[in-house]
Amino acid sequence: MARGNTLSAFGNLRDLSVTPGAVFLGPWANIDHEKFLIVAGVDKDRVLVCSVMINSHINQYILKRRKLLALQVELRETDYDFLSHDSYVNFAQPIKANFSHFLNDELKYCGFLKNDDLKLVQHNIIVSGVLSTEEISLFFSTC
Repeated sequence: MARGNTLSAFGNLRDLSVTPGAVFLGPWANIDHEKFLIVAGVDKDRVLVCSVMINSHINQYILKRRKLLALQVELRETDYDFLSHDSYVNFAQPIKANFSHFLNDELKYCGFLKNDDLKLVQHNIIVSGVLSTEEISLFFSTC
């Protein structure tokens, strides 16, 4: 799934890498392999992060459900050094995590989404209907 991942070399400044558009690779609870996570939004106090996962393919369950399929967006491998093949951002289940999770040494910083892709990710999360109005305001008030 991943190629040429770079470890975060920010040291004490690592928390500055946890900004919208940052991509990390690492373990996640109840998943048996590393996953790419995109930071989609960060609350103003930098306590909580809204993130989405990148999948290497779209699950058959999702392919059969038009509403869930609409919550997938392709990222091209040719656009990102950290991808080894075309992959899909899944907006169906945004993850609300503590900011500190992204400072974990098990997560590897991989790079940033292109600005157009970040805007698409944020827009799709906002219009998906999976977050409350309060959560949208918390994470995306500047979008």
